[in-house]
Amino acid sequence: AGVGGAGAGDGDDDMERDSDDEEEESTARACVPPGAYVTLTLEGVSPSAFARLSPDALVQAVSLLPHENKVSVLHMGLTSASDKSTESETTAAPVKSKDALTFRCGWRTWQSRPIFSQHNLNSDKHKFERYAPSSSGGVGGGTYFAGSVFGPVTYAPCPTMMFREIKGKEDPSAIIGDDSIDGEDDIGTRRRELVAHGSMLGADADRIVLKRIVLTGYPTRVHKRHATVKYMFYNPEDVKWFMPAGITTKHGLQGNIVESVGDHGVMKCLFNAPIKQHDTVCLPLYKRVFPKFVPVDHDDAEDGVGGSGEGSLAMGSMSKHFRVL
Repeated sequence: AGVGGAGAGDGDDDMERDSDDEEEESTARACVPPGAYVTLTLEGVSPSAFARLSPDALVQAVSLLPHENKVSVLHMGLTSASDKSTESETTAAPVKSKDALTFRCGWRTWQSRPIFSQHNLNSDKHKFERYAPSSSGGVGGGTYFAGSVFGPVTYAPCPTMMFREIKGKEDPSAIIGDDSIDGEDDIGTRRRELVAHGSMLGADADRIVLKRIVLTGYPTRVHKRHATVKYMFYNPEDVKWFMPAGITTKHGLQGNIVESVGDHGVMKCLFNAPIKQHDTVCLPLYKRVFPKFVPVDHDDAEDGVGGSGEGSLAMGSMSKHFRVL
């Protein structure tokens, strides 16, 4: 019985080795040796698409890595292009966040609306930039910043170039934006301008980009460490909403909101030191922002970073737009 059991175990091992050899042989047959010529057959190509292909053109075949057929939030480390010929154009028309731009990443080209931010290596939160840093004037030359955009997953490091379309050489300041991107302009008069170049940082939907604003108020009545502040809020609901947030002054004092007074946003504040009458009370607020996930030819009526509610934040209820972090 013992001999029979040993023989059965040896038979199982031989079967496993045979199956492994068959898998290796099938894998070797599927691979193409280096330097060999192969013939690729494309399916689903329409005759009209094939007719547009020049017989002298070179066609590249590229394989995708795992997850590269998916869409995610891509982050790119960019540097403004320092081309002297386009220096006046960059100065006349800066690159704004959420503008329609063209990206060339590796062998892929697509259009999207990115947002720009600072790239701090020692922080997990990054400050939103309304405009891309410019390389003209020597002030922002060579400034390194990050661009976040919706696009196909691409692994780092991959070279990236960012372009924008302008209408022609006669009018370099006429940038094609939201109003003229629906195809009404003459395509022959368009040309692309290199705005920035860099490399891919990776695909990460958890990277936090924060927009920062500062609300200011002015003390009207001052008594040692206590002050009555006006013109920061305009209704008591906002005062109660932001009461847990800490406030600062331009002279370096710190304090908090004690209570709301009246119906017009007046509030009583307490500081860590006596406050002066000519000081200014500040309340920094932060909001997480994201790139636009819309097609480029979409007629976007809400042009801007904050949408339709951004222009009315000072007079309306701000508790719906911002959170205290």
